[in-house]
Amino acid sequence: MSRVVAVVSHPGAVEALADLAAEHDLTVIVPGDVAPGTMPHTYPAAVPVRAPVAARIVSAAQRSAIGRNLVRISPLDQSRRLWRAVRDDPRIADLIRSADIVVAADRDAVFTVWKMTRTRRFDGPWAAVFGVAAARYAAARSAT
Repeated sequence: MSRVVAVVSHPGAVEALADLAAEHDLTVIVPGDVAPGTMPHTYPAAVPVRAPVAARIVSAAQRSAIGRNLVRISPLDQSRRLWRAVRDDPRIADLIRSADIVVAADRDAVFTVWKMTRTRRFDGPWAAVFGVAAARYAAARSAT
């Protein structure tokens, strides 16, 4: 049984991890404002709440492709906000270093997991993957 840590940025991705939790020792890192659902081992990352002005900017930007792309490269982007919260939490670094596999469960979590692979604080023997199917494949390969 592999030790798997999943990074999630949106509530819909938490439920998709249920099968993975049944097969492996799974810990899910969620933003503090995302309800953990039925996952037994969740760890909330302290993602700060957007200020009202920032929330209005993001909401207005979501109406066009150019606006969405501008938000994606700004500090207002959900993936960057999640990365800052994970980066600054030493307990999350300990969870990641003890993992066999780290899963980016959704699109906004990919940036966080990618940055972890590039940061010395999160060094360890873990493999980084995107999605549940890739996590199952990595777990099967590590078991052999």
